[in-house]
Amino acid sequence: MAAAAFLLPQEVPLEYYSLNNPSGGLQYLEITCASNVQGETQFYLDTGRGFNELEKIRLPISPSQSAYTYTFPLPDAPLLNLRLDPFLSGEGELTITNFRIINRRGDEIHRFIREDCQRSNQIDAILPTSDGWKLVVKAQASDPYSQIKLSQPIVPVGMNERNLKRCLLSWSYLSLMLWILLLAVYFALRRHDGFRTVLRVGAFLAILAVLFSLVGNRGLIKNSIRYARCTPPAAHAH
Repeated sequence: MAAAAFLLPQEVPLEYYSLNNPSGGLQYLEITCASNVQGETQFYLDTGRGFNELEKIRLPISPSQSAYTYTFPLPDAPLLNLRLDPFLSGEGELTITNFRIINRRGDEIHRFIREDCQRSNQIDAILPTSDGWKLVVKAQASDPYSQIKLSQPIVPVGMNERNLKRCLLSWSYLSLMLWILLLAVYFALRRHDGFRTVLRVGAFLAILAVLFSLVGNRGLIKNSIRYARCTPPAAHAH
């Protein structure tokens, strides 16, 4: 049953015990921008599954003469591709003065420039400004977006080690909680049958707890394996 359940998809991975001291290798997306219309800006992240609705960043934005800085945490995974949707629909201008990826300490990992933004779909123009560039969206746009060019995947330093620790910690924590729960149910429903019997039952319940906690963490485990495999050998950690 545990093996069959492990094969079931888990779109949103569950992490039952997070890292107590995550390293400085974790990455963030930072953008300083301003809009001339009310709307919502979206960033689609490709970490090996293509662009999808589960791996995106949403930014409600209002008309402003001043540019504001927004910072978003990124998945602890290789960033293979990035897509910027200036607005959901309709015309407008999104002015960008700063667009980069930083680590947890604030060090710059990668800076995006105007030439990295491509007129992918329903983008009228990408024009230079005095301190950056702006994306001009067509009046009748229904799904405007710009593909952001990456010369190589952006891989967080220490990603595989952190993901392994997440899997082990979360798996161990859930196993212990399930084992305690199973033992409590056993002793509540059965009388004491001797020390050896209790040991055998305790060991059997521990195996069940380990197997089904593996099922509970299957999304986290599968993602960690996929992140390690989908990083091309030529890519280096920034």
